[in-house]
Amino acid sequence: MKKFLLTFVAAFVAFHSFAQQKDDQERGWKRENLFIGTGINLGFFNGFVIGLNPEVGYSLNKVIDAGVSTNFSYISQRDIYSPTTYRQTVVGGGPFVRIWPARMIFVGSQFEYNTINYSIKTNDNVTFKDKRSAPSVLVGIGYGNRNVGANQFYTSVYVDVLKNVNSPYVDQFNRMTPVIRTSFIFYLRPKQ
Repeated sequence: MKKFLLTFVAAFVAFHSFAQQKDDQERGWKRENLFIGTGINLGFFNGFVIGLNPEVGYSLNKVIDAGVSTNFSYISQRDIYSPTTYRQTVVGGGPFVRIWPARMIFVGSQFEYNTINYSIKTNDNVTFKDKRSAPSVLVGIGYGNRNVGANQFYTSVYVDVLKNVNSPYVDQFNRMTPVIRTSFIFYLRPKQ
């Protein structure tokens, strides 16, 4: 019994000392967790949306990514009842976080502050121009492959929960419109 207890205590101490050593090695900045990527927005309706969302981020651990994203979008919409076209050129950016509770599914949030050049064109003449700005908090879910250190691809759907009247993510009735993005991530030092 004494030998069993001594063996158990020695194994317990050895296991915990190796566990502590592994934790010490995993702490600190790791260049292989740094990634760059971009998202692409594309939508068609009685107009169209095209956008690009470059980002730089860091995988904090196997579950959480955080970083900074930018937003460049062009939105054009025709009025179906008159010869009027509404156009927006959007430039913005802000921090993001993605949490992967399962390997292929994530929840995300992104704060953006957008500057919007807005114009209305009627019968080939620009009748109104305006510069606007709006904060947005995008919250949503996504589906993709999750493997820290390997290139990734995902598709996400976000909505603007702030619903600012000038937000590019709400319609003329201040209803949330979904933001659908397909994104690619490339780690700067991929796993070998």
